[in-house]
Amino acid sequence: MNNLLQLTKLGVIVTFLLVAPTISHPASAQTTPGPIAAPNVKLTVQRSSGTCPQTVGLWWITLPYEGGAEHTVVADTRAFADSVKLVSANKQFVEFVAPLRSNYASCVGQTRNQEYKFYTVQFKDKKAYFRVDLRKINAPAQEITYKTIAGSRPYVRWAIAD
Repeated sequence: MNNLLQLTKLGVIVTFLLVAPTISHPASAQTTPGPIAAPNVKLTVQRSSGTCPQTVGLWWITLPYEGGAEHTVVADTRAFADSVKLVSANKQFVEFVAPLRSNYASCVGQTRNQEYKFYTVQFKDKKAYFRVDLRKINAPAQEITYKTIAGSRPYVRWAIAD
C-alpha cells in the first residue's frame, strides 16, 4: 500500500510538470522546449475529408511497479481545439469531446495505430472525440483510476496488473 501511495504521489508530481507550463502561460504563449515540452507519442490522423491535423500528440508516462504499471496520458487537444469536456466514462472506457477550431471544423477522420489502439481520436461533426478504451488491451486486470481535464486537455490515469 505504501508503494502505491508513493507511485500516486509521483504521478501527481509528473502530471504537474506536464500541465504547469500550460496553466502558467496563456494559450498563445510559446513555451521553451524541454524534456516534456512536446508530446512523446504521435498518433497519425487518417483523413477522410476536410482539413485535419496531421497528428495528435499524447504525453504518455508509465510508472512500473511489481506486477503492473500505472499509466498517465494527456492528449494535446489544444493543437486543434480550445476547450474539452468529459462526456462518458466507466472503469474500462473514457471519452472526451472538443469542439474543433474553425480551421479544422471540416475535418472528418480518425487516428489509427496498432501499437496504441486503446488511444483514439475521431474527428466528425466539427468535434474531436478522444477515447481511452482499455477493452482493447489483452490483460487480466486494467482499470481507469482517474480522469479529468487539466490545462484544457483530457487527462486519464489507468492501471494494469498481471
